[in-house]
Amino acid sequence: MSSRSLEISCNSDRLDFNKVTYNPIPMHSTIITLCSNPLVELSGLIFSLLTPLSFAASSELSAEFEQAKGNSLHGIQLPAGYTASVFCIDVNGADGLALSSSGDIYAVSEADGCIYKIDENGCKESIADGFRNPEGIAVSGSGMIYIVEDIEEGRLIGITPSGDTEVITEDLSFPEGVAVTRDGNVLITESSIESELLFPIFSEVKQVNSEGLHSIYSSLYLWSLSDIAVDSSGTIYVCNELSGYGFITASVIRIDPSDGSWSVFCRGLHACEGICFDVNGAFPMYVVEEDTGDGSGRISVVDEDGVATVFGSGFQNLEDIVVDRSGRIYVSEDTSGRIILIRKKTHEG
Repeated sequence: MSSRSLEISCNSDRLDFNKVTYNPIPMHSTIITLCSNPLVELSGLIFSLLTPLSFAASSELSAEFEQAKGNSLHGIQLPAGYTASVFCIDVNGADGLALSSSGDIYAVSEADGCIYKIDENGCKESIADGFRNPEGIAVSGSGMIYIVEDIEEGRLIGITPSGDTEVITEDLSFPEGVAVTRDGNVLITESSIESELLFPIFSEVKQVNSEGLHSIYSSLYLWSLSDIAVDSSGTIYVCNELSGYGFITASVIRIDPSDGSWSVFCRGLHACEGICFDVNGAFPMYVVEEDTGDGSGRISVVDEDGVATVFGSGFQNLEDIVVDRSGRIYVSEDTSGRIILIRKKTHEG
């Protein structure tokens, strides 16, 4: 693996051209309360395995959305008073997003195996490459960047503030999510559902600290854990990307890190892929649904009671979401390679 700086690309000259104000959409609850019996979840997975699963749009849907690539954002719907603009382009296979304490945005290019640093003007610079299917990314308060590789023997890799890379742990099973707690511990998600071997099926959250790598949560439920986030109290929340397929309804799992106890926090979302909190780990929680079933991505907000409402729809396949200290929302579109900025409309805008 090498660390290098590539050509800097800036999208600031496109921002005004792409800025669009959207008509409001009805805010409605998407919560669905169904049985959480593991047999129901098992039936859901069996149903799903018998039906070709795809977390991306079909070729037909991709063709329909081809017109939305480039500068078109007209299919996106947001609440009244919000605008969206293309913040950065050409992040091939855009995936995980993270914010540093200084306000820089880091974006994962899964297709190119590299990490971009994006400044406030949407100018991007590759800071490291050579990764294999990188997906999740997180930045600690000290500026340490953590990346996980979503492969059979995935690695947790760190990038120091000086740009050096180091393998922290390896032999992980398709890790997708990574987060850093307030005390500096690193959390990662693992799931076996992508493995060529059907059994054993498991989902797990592991923690890396000064004592090494250990499990804080594991389950035989038929879930595939994707992104992970920690609220201001230290409670852990994890997305289930199988939510909405077959009879699987568990969308977000809540975990107590002190004893590993857990509960289903939110149900009824579809293909949950990315998750984050508002400023300082406070609610509401934001969840991106990669594909709602018609090839389009959606943003939902979830309150402290686990009730979800639709915030934005009409995106292409979404992968991750972050919110900065000013309340600006950034989402990554896998299929278009765009980072989209959502913010409240100003009187001047």
